[in-house]
Amino acid sequence: MKTLLQNAQLMGINELQNITIEDGVFQSIQSANNRIQQEKNIRTINLEGKVVLPSFADVHMHLDKAFTYPAIQNKSGTLFEAVQSFQNYQVSINSEILETSMSKGIYSAIRHGTTALRTHLDGNSTEYIKHVVEAYHAVKNKFSDHIHIEAVIMCPLNMTMELENDIRWALNNGIEHIGGAPHLSEHPQKNLERIFDIAVSVNTDIDLHVDESDDPQVSTLPDICNLTDEAKYNGRVIAAHCTSLSAMEKVKAYEILQRVKESKVNIVTLPGANLYLQGRNDQGIIRRGLTLVKEMIELGIPVAVGSDNIQDPFHPFGKADLLQMALLGSYGAQLTSEKHMNKLIEMISTIPDGLMKRKNGLSPGCSADFIILETLDPRLILAEQTPTREIWRNGKVICKVTEVVEFETSLHANITSV
Repeated sequence: MKTLLQNAQLMGINELQNITIEDGVFQSIQSANNRIQQEKNIRTINLEGKVVLPSFADVHMHLDKAFTYPAIQNKSGTLFEAVQSFQNYQVSINSEILETSMSKGIYSAIRHGTTALRTHLDGNSTEYIKHVVEAYHAVKNKFSDHIHIEAVIMCPLNMTMELENDIRWALNNGIEHIGGAPHLSEHPQKNLERIFDIAVSVNTDIDLHVDESDDPQVSTLPDICNLTDEAKYNGRVIAAHCTSLSAMEKVKAYEILQRVKESKVNIVTLPGANLYLQGRNDQGIIRRGLTLVKEMIELGIPVAVGSDNIQDPFHPFGKADLLQMALLGSYGAQLTSEKHMNKLIEMISTIPDGLMKRKNGLSPGCSADFIILETLDPRLILAEQTPTREIWRNGKVICKVTEVVEFETSLHANITSV
């Protein structure tokens, strides 16, 4: 059966639109002023001007760490303590525990409008790798009808041959991509080279944590660009965080950004965790801790926004709501013009979907994955942060969230008279 959504408000279009969906795909999107051809067996829904957005795509999450706070603490609020705390906790984690926390993260993502996500999974020990791969397959199968899920196995910082074999085993057993955090290794260049060697040998994409530091001397991004060119992996590498760029002298930072653009390395910024972790030792004016997002946008470098960590020692807040992350990104990177706010919506939807090699958007021929917001003006999407959302995937509703507000009787009377 066809579905007709009447009077939908889309970003960048001044007049209301009618959207036709058939067989889980957008069939047509046209002005609501056009005459509608009467058809039999068509379901009609009048949206009355509500905003419709492409569904969200979260290209950088850590489902295996999700909801481990407050069980795992980070008293200093630093990246170093977060890493140590989670590694110490890993010995008590099994696949059943992981499946539970990962499922909770996926439910939260779906209810906020995400229908595609990529999770990074730790690969620090043989036992943990087996547990996390088992849990990943369990949740991927369980939620396959409702969300696209893919995974990155993170290489250990100092990789032995045994652990390299474990990483290769994970990649041969359903983990789609390879990553790591080479800047934290004792030998960053060596760690990077091994990651690229493994990736090329099994023909998988690379998704890295890069230069997550407020020290301008931490700079592996140029080496990543060089290795990307050598491997002819242009367009197949993601560099997330890259926060040390914002601590560098402007000339040096722009030289690196030019290399990033030339090598077609994609960027992901993680506002929640970066604002939480960075600048902990600053005195006086505390730096925001984000990478040079605005400058990257101006240079035409693809940048996506991700949730990163959800209620764990790396970030004790968050709920897998990309609208919330877009708002934090707007504050942190000062992306506050109407043009920038529109860009932020792309950075949580069509851009990350593209990084995952998926075609998504509000266009005929695309899968009908979208969100209906209670908001009536696209310019107020970030301001209102409405919890009332209806999430569709493949032309079907998969989740409805409704906000209920009840005022005391006399107060309600005053409100309705305004």
